[in-house]
Amino acid sequence: MKGTPRFGIDAPGLVLGFAIGGPLLLALGLGGSAILPPALAGAMVYTGAVLAAEAVLMALSSLRGKPAVLRRMVAALALRGDEQVLDVGCGRGMLLLEAARNLPRGRATGLDLWSTRDQSGNAADATARNAELAGLRERVRIDTGDMRRMPYPDASFDVVISSLAIHNLPTQTDREQAVREIARVLKPGGRVALLDFRHTADYARTLRANGLADARRHGPNFLMFPWVWIVRGHKQA
Repeated sequence: MKGTPRFGIDAPGLVLGFAIGGPLLLALGLGGSAILPPALAGAMVYTGAVLAAEAVLMALSSLRGKPAVLRRMVAALALRGDEQVLDVGCGRGMLLLEAARNLPRGRATGLDLWSTRDQSGNAADATARNAELAGLRERVRIDTGDMRRMPYPDASFDVVISSLAIHNLPTQTDREQAVREIARVLKPGGRVALLDFRHTADYARTLRANGLADARRHGPNFLMFPWVWIVRGHKQA
């Protein structure tokens, strides 16, 4: 197959809303400055400018910042090349494939429920196609499942990774359950690296309570917007 893997935009509805609403508010505020109360016109201009800037920053984060951060995240794991790696909430596979590139004798498994609200064009077929385009399909397994109830036995993976996925769960209880599942499927001596822009202190605390005594967050990293932290830890043998 020929082509380049496409990984979509994170939070596409939000980015689109900002991209439309920001310039519209800006234009209305500037165009109506002669007839609107100055405070209202000023507020519209300010809000429109902020929304437009956030749309640009979020799009650049998905397209430029995120690939760079994920490459460094995987490099820091110093994989031997024969591990079993799980990407929780893998989406269209940017992190999954970065791990797979470093696993000539191992396998990277991606787990997702395929929500298009959280990533544009998110689907198992899209992830499989990206793996084929990257020449990595034989190193990748793609599963459909809920991170709160993972379909894997205890101690199945040497490494568990995740990027911008766990925060999408609706409640703290859900997020804690997902992180406990991460600890459950991780082998003794295995490693975790979880990237997110909120709730990361909670992830580290839950991991410490479930056998990863050294789990702590690192960051923030400003190459992505909103800026992100990475929670790292080892499961005690």
